[in-house]
Amino acid sequence: MSRKHPAGTDGGASDGPRQFKQMKLDFFTSSTRQPKKPRTETEAHQEKSTNTATAGTGDGDDDTDPKPATVSSNPSVDPPSPAAAVSASRIRITDRTGNLFAAPSDSLLIHACNSVGSWGGGIALAFRNLYPEAFKIYRAHCAHSTPDQLVGTALLIAPQPRGGGKEGEGGGKKRPQQQQHYIGCLFTSRRYGKARDSPERILRATGPAMRHLMRLVAEEERRKGEGVIKEVRMCKINAGLFAVPWERSKKAIQGLELDQGEVPQCAEDGVVKVVAYERE
Repeated sequence: MSRKHPAGTDGGASDGPRQFKQMKLDFFTSSTRQPKKPRTETEAHQEKSTNTATAGTGDGDDDTDPKPATVSSNPSVDPPSPAAAVSASRIRITDRTGNLFAAPSDSLLIHACNSVGSWGGGIALAFRNLYPEAFKIYRAHCAHSTPDQLVGTALLIAPQPRGGGKEGEGGGKKRPQQQQHYIGCLFTSRRYGKARDSPERILRATGPAMRHLMRLVAEEERRKGEGVIKEVRMCKINAGLFAVPWERSKKAIQGLELDQGEVPQCAEDGVVKVVAYERE
């Protein structure tokens, strides 16, 4: 009696063993595969942030505005401005023999002063005779400060009318005559004569006083909105009644580096040119 095959078989070799093996394989595979762990809230947030940064936009599920990217938590220093990028400005002195006062209009004439209001000798006396109104301003300036406060500073005196001169023709009417020179006073000694400061103290005050004068000129130009100094002249400061060798004072001035706010507009390529005059 022949055995009937189950429905779904072709009567050939039985599929039973094959099906059994496949079932065992499926069972083994499913039992050894590790179930996927649910993501934590932190992992989900990190994945979301990564996707947002990769996309480069603020769309998607995140309804907050995208924040601009920062380069560093410590921002770099801003690049210097063109003026700051220029090498430090300096003063260059040229020695010359001639008349200090035969200067064009709007020139700056510099001399060293004591801090007690006296232009009584040397080239200071020549300044007093030629610029009497400037002397009054200098003397009043000294009266409002002590010598210790003034030494190492400067005073810039704008052109002042000089009374007593005739201008124009006819009538003999006296009118103020304008003196077109700026006067720069460097307070390098507290007193004068035998009470003057030592050469070392005078030299220590010379550099700061010159820098202060350059700053005063720059401030005056900013106030007026234009350059006011066309030429800078000086006598051989400290070399007269203060008895300091000129070369030492010259070295103290030419070694200065001027800050941006101390450079007058007459500077050329960062150099303030000063002509030091000696009388013939």
